[in-house]
Amino acid sequence: MNESSLNRQIDEALQKIRAAADSNTAIGEPIRLNDEVVVLPFSKISVGYGAGGSDIGKKKDEDGKTGFVGGNGAGISVTPMGFIIVNGTDVRVVNLNDPTAGVSPVSQAVDGINTLVDKVPGIIERIKNKRKAKAEEEE
Repeated sequence: MNESSLNRQIDEALQKIRAAADSNTAIGEPIRLNDEVVVLPFSKISVGYGAGGSDIGKKKDEDGKTGFVGGNGAGISVTPMGFIIVNGTDVRVVNLNDPTAGVSPVSQAVDGINTLVDKVPGIIERIKNKRKAKAEEEE
């Protein structure tokens, strides 16, 4: 088997995985809310990887090597887990998987934003309908 081809494939894939799943992915960029409060998002990173290869054919080329076929595949999953909130000397962890996380101000803000985003299409549709009705009344 042509081990250098398989090793080269594995090395290239692992370099790309390392680049995607570094410490900056696990602990996000700090978000400074004011002089006292800093929020650090953190995530869980899961990586799966597989590789394989085989010599094909029985005939050897002029260098004495047989043909080689190989392949590899990888998957990376990044799941937001929560926030570390630093407020002066007070440090708090908000776990997004904790049922009590919904009562924290950060979670309430995130839930509020998500609710607003969900309502935006309906609000836009109502505005369009009101404008259309007003235009029809003026005609």
